Amino acid sequence: MSERTVLLYGQSLLLSLVGTSLSQNAELHVVRAVTPAEVDVLTAHAVPDVLVYDISFAPDSHALSLLFRNPRLLLIGLDPETNRAVVLTGKQAHSLTLEQMREIVEAS
Repeated sequence: MSERTVLLYGQSLLLSLVGTSLSQNAELHVVRAVTPAEVDVLTAHAVPDVLVYDISFAPDSHALSLLFRNPRLLLIGLDPETNRAVVLTGKQAHSLTLEQMREIVEAS
């Protein structure tokens, strides 16, 4: 497997712990950014494979705009206040049938 780049966006303790854990994997190159400007500079040169960001710190609109510009990006939002993660990707796993779509809507 080739090296994958993970961009951490934000400055929470939870994000730092996740970054430290990911950095222990030799196949992952972990890069950190605190401001939207830093993220824009880093993504202008090379698109990361994964963007892990602090929901309470980083603007969702900025993270989502990165996903729309780079559909291959895996976007993981971490909320340290509620201990939850939101995972978004522009990759298409498969086509949904109307029945599957209905099941998703009903389950939410």
